[in-house]
Formats: sequence, C-alpha cells, structure tokens
Amino acid sequence: MMQRKKYPSGTVVLTVGTKRGLFLLSSSDRVNWTVENTTLNGGRIFYAIFDPRADYRLFAAENGDFFGSFIRYSDDFGQTWQEPRRGIEFAPDSGLNLKNIWYIEPGRAQEPGVIYAGTDPACLWISTNGGETWEPNTALLEHPTRERWEPGAGGLCLHSIVADYANPERMWIGISAVGCLRTDDGGKNWKFANKNTRADFQPDRYPEFGQCIHRLLQHPTEPDVLYQQNHCGLYKSLNAGDDWIDVHSNLTSDFGFPLALDPHHPETLYSIVEGEGRHNLSEHFTVYRTQNAGEEWEALTQGLPKGPNVRLGVLRHGMCTDVLDPCGVYVGTNTGQLFASNDRGDHWQLIADFLPTIYSVSATYLP
Repeated sequence: MMQRKKYPSGTVVLTVGTKRGLFLLSSSDRVNWTVENTTLNGGRIFYAIFDPRADYRLFAAENGDFFGSFIRYSDDFGQTWQEPRRGIEFAPDSGLNLKNIWYIEPGRAQEPGVIYAGTDPACLWISTNGGETWEPNTALLEHPTRERWEPGAGGLCLHSIVADYANPERMWIGISAVGCLRTDDGGKNWKFANKNTRADFQPDRYPEFGQCIHRLLQHPTEPDVLYQQNHCGLYKSLNAGDDWIDVHSNLTSDFGFPLALDPHHPETLYSIVEGEGRHNLSEHFTVYRTQNAGEEWEALTQGLPKGPNVRLGVLRHGMCTDVLDPCGVYVGTNTGQLFASNDRGDHWQLIADFLPTIYSVSATYLP
C-alpha cells in the first residue's frame, strides 16, 4: 500500500523519465517545486506513470544499456521496486527480441488490474493483475502486414495506447513508422486508421500504412474525436480515425513530437514544432497552443529561454498537462530542462535544470 502521507492532498507529482533514471517533482501550489531522486537511477526510463486505480502504484519502463528492458513497479513512491513474476519477453520461436519498452498505460476505470504497455519491436502487451504477469496481443503480433512494417528513427516502436473510455472493445495504438491502428473487437483484429495522413518521405504520400505517427490522444468527452502529432503534420479525426483532417494551420513546420490537451477545455491543445535539426526553429524556444482544435495556433514564449545558442528539443512523451483548471502544462527537453506553466501556457518558469536527457513527463494530482 502506498504511503500517501509522503505527499499531502492537493499535490501535483510529476514523473520525469530520463536517460539516467527516474525523478519525481512535487508541488502543492504549482509555483514551488521539490525535486527528488528515486532508486531507479541508472537506466533509461522511457516512461513512468502512477495508476490511481491501485493506490497510486508507480510503473516505470526501464531500458538498460547492457542488461535488458524491464517493467518495474513501486508502492512507495519509487523508493523500492518490484519486478513482474512474468515480465515482457518475446517467445524464443517468435524471431523477435525485445529492444525497448516505450510506454505504459493504465487500463480503463472499469477494468481494475489491467495495464497496457508498448514495445520495440512493435507489440501491445497486457497485464490483467496489476503488472505481475504480461502477455502479448496475438492479433497484432501476427498481423498479416507485419513483415512490411518499417521502423522510424527511434525503432519500430509502439508508443501510444488509447483505450476508449466509452467502448471497452475499441482501442487505438500508434506505431512508428507504421501509423495508427484501431481494434473494434477487443484486440482480436486490427485495421489501419491512416486515411489522409501524409508520409512525405515515401513515393506514395498517402499509403495505407507506413506513416510516422509521433503521438496520439483522445478527446476526453467526445470519444470519436482523436488528435495526432505526426512526422508530417498535425491531424484530428471526427470519426474515430476513419479519416483525418490536417490542423497544421499557421504553424511554421509540420514536424513535431509531443502533443497535449487541456482536459477541461479539450479544444485547447499544445504542441512543439521543430526543424530538421530537431530543435526550436527560431532563437526563442516556443510552445504552441490552439484554443479552437487546430484552426489557429499561437506562440507561447513568456518565461521560456531565447538566444542564438538556444537549441532545445522535446521528445514525444516530453510534454503533458495536469487535471486542474486552469491546467498546468509541463515540458521537458532533451538537454535536461523542465519548464512548467500553471496558467494554461500563458507564463512559464524553469522548475528543474541539469537533469539528464528527458524522455517523458507525466502529471498526477493527488486529491
């Protein structure tokens, strides 16, 4: 059981996965922040998240440089860790070897104990007992097009998992560089959901699959509405991914990794677009916000760094929001800075510096 007395009620806790371990940042006012180490302090933590359904059990995806990749979980805010009884490991006869664990997603509120994870090679893994044992989704593992899937620059990674809160049989996943797939029958079958999303790097710019999706989100009150950040644009779908609308609009680049939304005003989204160098386009590091679902984007810069030597990049899980209103927005960079806004992005402050490369940031509010 988690020791809730560690943090008082009303605390926001950020899990920050980095190239050298997992950090926790906490604040009761979203102005003053405390930075803490956990005992996961050596491996590459691609993602970490609390599960509020299970007394805030903390899950982390640790990828070691030499000893492999592991799901770990903690019931005392990262001071001690446990490993699954049967972890994520491909069968010897599958011909696949685990390279990285990319993402962990707690299941729906009505399915306690269910946890999902995504890996490279692209596979959806499911635990039904709080992370103690894991099994792969067979239909995705044996998808008839799998031999034609090609990796993105970061590998053939399943990095986004959206379990539809309104339909327990429906789920979407994002794979780089395959695209978006959807199941309507609880994972027995998967079909591509990439219509109208571009793959400018391929001879056919609109293939059935082969798009390099970077991040996928679901609208919190309209379940058929999805948003995605792509290698070639920003998109929304109004029909559960049957087709997509480009909402790149007035942004100066169609390339970016992260995407987040305001849960209380879900037509408000946040993105960071970059150039070919994978860093800010101008001398001012900028977060972009739309308040009308992508019709128009505004640049948010107040409190963010600028100068001729500012070269900051943000990876696909390096930005998130919290559940408060006005929402907090959090951005971690590949050079180890963590920025926060407590007013929907209008103003920013640096809340941590000199961290290792930040792979991911997730926010949890402890009521």
